[in-house]
Amino acid sequence: MAQHTIMLFMWGYQPHYRINVELRMNSVLKELGVAEAGAECLLVGARIPGRTNPNDVCLEPEDGKWPIQLFSGLLHAVEEQVANHPLQNVYYGDEPRMRDKQENIRRDSVRRAVEAALAAYDCDNQVLSFAGSPAPVGDYYVVPVIQIPTDLFKRFRPLREPVSDGRITGSPSMIHASVSQILSDAHDELLRPEPGRALVCRSRSAEEIVRLAAASFMYSLGLAIGDQNYGSPNLFERFNLISSVMYEGREGTGRMLLAKAGGGAVDMLLELAEPVPFREPRWSRKVLQMASSEPALIADCEKVLGLGTIAEGIDSWATQDVFEIEFLGHYHWRLSCGDDILLISRYGSPSLPQEPFPRDVLKDTYQRLFPSAGEQAVADFLAVFETAVGQRHGSMVVVADDAAAEAERLGGQGTKVSSTKLTPKLYERVSGIDGSIIVDPKCICHAIGVILDGPARPECTPSRGSRYNSAVRYIGSTETPRLAVVVSDDRTVDVIPVLRQRIPPDAVIAAVEALEAATHENYHKSRTWLDEHRFYLDADQCKRVNAALDRIENSPKDVGQIVIVTERFQPHPAMNESYLLKS
Repeated sequence: MAQHTIMLFMWGYQPHYRINVELRMNSVLKELGVAEAGAECLLVGARIPGRTNPNDVCLEPEDGKWPIQLFSGLLHAVEEQVANHPLQNVYYGDEPRMRDKQENIRRDSVRRAVEAALAAYDCDNQVLSFAGSPAPVGDYYVVPVIQIPTDLFKRFRPLREPVSDGRITGSPSMIHASVSQILSDAHDELLRPEPGRALVCRSRSAEEIVRLAAASFMYSLGLAIGDQNYGSPNLFERFNLISSVMYEGREGTGRMLLAKAGGGAVDMLLELAEPVPFREPRWSRKVLQMASSEPALIADCEKVLGLGTIAEGIDSWATQDVFEIEFLGHYHWRLSCGDDILLISRYGSPSLPQEPFPRDVLKDTYQRLFPSAGEQAVADFLAVFETAVGQRHGSMVVVADDAAAEAERLGGQGTKVSSTKLTPKLYERVSGIDGSIIVDPKCICHAIGVILDGPARPECTPSRGSRYNSAVRYIGSTETPRLAVVVSDDRTVDVIPVLRQRIPPDAVIAAVEALEAATHENYHKSRTWLDEHRFYLDADQCKRVNAALDRIENSPKDVGQIVIVTERFQPHPAMNESYLLKS
């Protein structure tokens, strides 16, 4: 089988189209809270029956990491899929759908065959391939494929597949739903007369795609619990609306269990004579007030049914037929199954759960701010940190080089204590009062319940609470090394300040050299990495990167090909060797 580039789009738009799909996928994952996810895109073309092009299969990129041999025998595999497709025995009651049935079966068979051909590659390279709907372009059915590293699905466990009621199949995770949205857009673009041309102006934003993915994923809950109501509301928007409604001046907090009525997953303790529909947000918010602690509201995917608990002996993750919605505050809620958080929504923006704060980043920041602290002091502080983020109420602890002096200075707005080691158990006892706990770098406590001071800072924001803003003001008021851990009542965790991550100098060198060796067809990966890490480049590296960008952006292009123009690099005045890891 000869290798051949797909001449998908006139005037050379195919590389731009593929790269745009890849960039959009990574942008969507970043919007969800997954930075540098490493999603990649390729295009696979399977020759349409009856066409005379000598190449059975074509790829874009032609010289990428995917060898053409992966798709040996693809056309034969497509015919096998067609012959055994589950829709072959389905008969529709209207003539148009019967007329389109065989073409729909063939296109879906191409998609299935491409995914099957990539299965061995996926296993060897720790990725998961998602094939989109094929579109006829020239002599080929063209399939856009997105590959996601499997590590993401270990970090964010999806529901068990298939999420289906036998007729409709849903998405097992927010990542799956997001991929589906991107592939749907990619398919629609392939159907245009000039796919890839002016793609940027037609593309939906990452924020819009994520919201659509959240709505799609939430529909999957009804399929999982067996609530076969195909007219159920958009739960993502319903819960956003319910969480935004105040009740007698108070924010909504409480728990709701989604389960099928009579399904055995929940025990009903109090049944409402008249169920409360989600389409009545104020009424729903009012009954939520009953579930501010145990027990929880019990609901299906349309209405609140009463109060109850998960049935004794039920493992929610094992059964996946009961889900918890926890309303955490104004316009803030999250969806869980068992101990796994599947979706968080804050002010209508969905995201995936994040670590409270990465331990390695906190440890690195602590050691750089307080180099004399020692390993044991760092370990002691990390133990306190774990206790702080595990509590169900807000708190704040400040580490300061001048803790003893600050305890004296702020004695009138706090409680000074005898120098005492701050242990996790002691933190649990003293963190319940208002104000901050002040410790020194050795984790010795000098004051509790301290109201911090400091002038206003540009980083302060009305969208955050008083704890966060007071920490920003206090830490920013001096050059003396200080660090604050702020745990808000909604369980948001902030560390102030966060020093830039230290990176290996070899990583910068490798990226610069990769860009210097790249062409306009394959420079995007190294360009993106350098753009995100431009702080770390010295003057010579900036000069080399700028020269490479000049060469690439000014090189001959196909007619109409779009080029991303990159802002030129210059050394950052704050960069020094402390930001580079020592080998």
